[in-house]
Amino acid sequence: MALLDFKKHIKDPNNKLSSWAGQDCCSWAGVHCDNQTSNIIALELGWYLQGGEISASLLQLQHLKHLDLSGNFFFGSPIPSFISQFKELRYLNLSGAGFDGPIPSSFGNLSNLSNNFNAAKNEHDFQWLSHLTSLQHFYMSFTALGNSSTSMFLALNKLPSINEIHLDNCEIEKFPHSIPHLNFSVLSFLDLSYNHIDFSEVSWVFSLKSLRYLDLSRNDLDRDRLFSSPDPFRTAILPENSGQPSKLSIPESMGNLCSLQTLDLSYLSINKRLAELEDVFSGCLKDSLTHLYLRGVYVKGEIPDWVGNIENLKVLDLSNNILSGSLPSSLARLSSLEKLLISSNELNGTLPEEIGKLAELVNLDLSDNQLHGAISEAHFAQLEKLDMLDLSLNSMVFNVSSDWVPPFLLQGLSISNCSVGPEFPTWLQRQHKLNTLAMSHAGISDTIPDWLGNLTAHNLAVLDLSHNQIEGIIPKSFNFTNMYRIDLSSNQFYGPLPEFAGSSMVYIDLSNNSFSGPIPPNIIDELNPVFLLSLSMNKLSGSIPSSFCQKRGLEVINASKNQISGELPDCWSNLSKISDMNLANNNISGSIPSSICRLPDLRTLALSHNAMLGELPVSMKDCSLLAGLDLSYNNFTGRIPNWVGQNLSSLSVLILKSNTFTDNIPEEISQLEYLQIIDLSNNNLSGSVPKVLGNITTMQRTPENTHFLRLIYGVGQTISLSFNQREDDYNTDFVPYVKYIDLSINNLSGSIPEELASLYGLQGLNLSGNMLEGEIPNKLGTMRQLQSLDLSRNKLSGSIPSTLANLTFLSLFNVSHNNLSGRIPLGNQFNTFTDPSIYTGNHLCGFPLSDNCTKDGGTTKEGPKDDEPQMDEDDDDILWLYIGSLSGFAFGSSVVWVVLALKKKWRHAYFRSADNTYNKIDVFVVVRFRRMKKKFIPNN
Repeated sequence: MALLDFKKHIKDPNNKLSSWAGQDCCSWAGVHCDNQTSNIIALELGWYLQGGEISASLLQLQHLKHLDLSGNFFFGSPIPSFISQFKELRYLNLSGAGFDGPIPSSFGNLSNLSNNFNAAKNEHDFQWLSHLTSLQHFYMSFTALGNSSTSMFLALNKLPSINEIHLDNCEIEKFPHSIPHLNFSVLSFLDLSYNHIDFSEVSWVFSLKSLRYLDLSRNDLDRDRLFSSPDPFRTAILPENSGQPSKLSIPESMGNLCSLQTLDLSYLSINKRLAELEDVFSGCLKDSLTHLYLRGVYVKGEIPDWVGNIENLKVLDLSNNILSGSLPSSLARLSSLEKLLISSNELNGTLPEEIGKLAELVNLDLSDNQLHGAISEAHFAQLEKLDMLDLSLNSMVFNVSSDWVPPFLLQGLSISNCSVGPEFPTWLQRQHKLNTLAMSHAGISDTIPDWLGNLTAHNLAVLDLSHNQIEGIIPKSFNFTNMYRIDLSSNQFYGPLPEFAGSSMVYIDLSNNSFSGPIPPNIIDELNPVFLLSLSMNKLSGSIPSSFCQKRGLEVINASKNQISGELPDCWSNLSKISDMNLANNNISGSIPSSICRLPDLRTLALSHNAMLGELPVSMKDCSLLAGLDLSYNNFTGRIPNWVGQNLSSLSVLILKSNTFTDNIPEEISQLEYLQIIDLSNNNLSGSVPKVLGNITTMQRTPENTHFLRLIYGVGQTISLSFNQREDDYNTDFVPYVKYIDLSINNLSGSIPEELASLYGLQGLNLSGNMLEGEIPNKLGTMRQLQSLDLSRNKLSGSIPSTLANLTFLSLFNVSHNNLSGRIPLGNQFNTFTDPSIYTGNHLCGFPLSDNCTKDGGTTKEGPKDDEPQMDEDDDDILWLYIGSLSGFAFGSSVVWVVLALKKKWRHAYFRSADNTYNKIDVFVVVRFRRMKKKFIPNN
């Protein structure tokens, strides 16, 4: 029998075809028969199979009208050409089946086909498509079409009945700018989203007057921008939606699409003031449109009143743009509006009370703007259907009476950064349908009321009360069974930690409170898939429970900055999924357990500021995925093993500072191509600075050439870095932007290798407190990204290379206590170094020291008198060097702007430095020109 032969050739590991037995095949799963003739007319086997071979025995089913093999796993297999012999076939679904190769041209014989689904790959010849004259629905989503789309559209244009075309996620690159003899007279649905189409010169799409649904969203022109690296542990240093978006000039003729109901242009580049689109939306389009998506299209300016004229709108999405001004009250005219989404803009002003008249509103999202002012009952007067309310990341104040009864029952409420305190708002206790409640930074200084525990017993799954001043013990009435995310961080909770056993929790953040006592061994279930458990910055004591070795679902654990003591358990298993372990700043003793690297996914290990000791265990060489290792401020001894560079090939961050490591720095460290932070300071290391450190690949990349950097895992984690000679906690999201080497306070000798100058992307270099000799290499002046250079307390000789004046980002420089001599360079950042202590303990002269250099290199302590107009050659040099530094700042700021935008502390430091320089230039120029005037223009 045909079906049994088919079953014999396919894979069915889940036994989904177990019913295929006996004589009545019409009762088998996925098999449908004609009620009168009992002929098999349909096979619906989507998502049933796991690959194998499709047997030609199916040809015996000559009455087959419906064939669905979608979502199966026929990877690498060609599409069976014999399918074209099913003469009565009307419906064919092969989407997501993983077939490879072109679509057989014989499919053109399926003249009765009205629905075509496919998931083939590679180049296609679509001439056969024009023969399917009955085809109505064409689905090719998630098919790699490449450059084949032009021939495909020319063929589709010949089909008189084509009604729907689905081509999302098809990697379309070339798109026909025009189609001769445009037909598509009944085309109502066109989806071209998630491709690489340039719509800047495409106009025919906007003249398809039968369209009811048009989706052109998320087309970008840079098709290789993301996920092009085969390394799964890399991440692109690119902002969201960073591919060059397709430019779109909306023709006014689009306003004549009188049937169009849904228009999605999200994440294309319109780049106009929203008011300029009035003519487009003033035709009959404004009468038909019900769903308008303009998310992330770079529209700016105020929201014009004409938006209120699109009276049938049900969904308006203007999120992620540059809209400013206040919300117009004209939006209240959109009486059918169900979703109003204008998040992540620059709106200001107050919320108009007219919003409360949108009686059909279900979802209101105005988050991440600059709205302010009071919110009263009037804003919600008629919002009985409101289901989702997000006003977070604004500065609004809830000013409602304590006995207010809202007209709505919400499922989602996010009002973080709005003022709702100091007490918990009593109107919340009636919201028993709440699934999400986010009230962080809400100014609440209260204890948790009992009724909040009642909400957790119903539907509450997400609770965020972080960054308030809530105090007390977690009430016993709290029911965590239905919850999967809880964030109570940065409050004043105390008492023992709550237990979450029996819940479905995946994210638990109780950090920065005053919880005390030991960590309960059963704080979470053994198999509960907890992504993050953060208990940092509390008063927890005791030891790390050995039961954590069995928490197979735990991925990220942060128990740093507590009072945990004892030794780490040595029972870690390869069944555990822990990827990030941060136990820094505790009183943990003993050695690193030999089983630690049995954790197959371990990517960051932070054990700094403890009392651990011993040598690094050889078993750590098995931590091949380790990206961040911080063992600083402990009592580790011995030499740094060679296998650190040979086996830990994924390392991005290596911090071993403030231990008692001895012997040479292993040259094998240079083999760590992803390394971007090396801190071996304050140890007993000896020997020379390895020249091969100049070979580290990632440190050689400047920002414009840095496409990928290792990703330090651990959402919400921090790591302590000593960058620019101060120790700060950095969010791990920013770590990929930092590159520095710190080998200070050791016993290193020899010269500074000029090979280090190859590290063009390095931002900090600290070699202070060693016994280095020789001259400062001139080539260090080519390290244009350097912001910090500390060579103090060594035995360096010679002069300070003038090439260092090329370092326009340099904000921290120190060469004190060496044997340097000669003139201090001038220009660019050197003009801002006003602290003479950075040069003391040498034989230097020039600004900012009191010793002025003479022309022959000597010094004199006698400077020009104020009443004598002197203008020597040095003054000329200084004047032009000061003025020249302005260009250095202009160039530097253009390059560093992205970094400054990411790191507030760097931004403030940079602009303070710039202000100081401009002030010095101003004073110097005024004084110098006054002297010039006295010299060259005699008094009248």
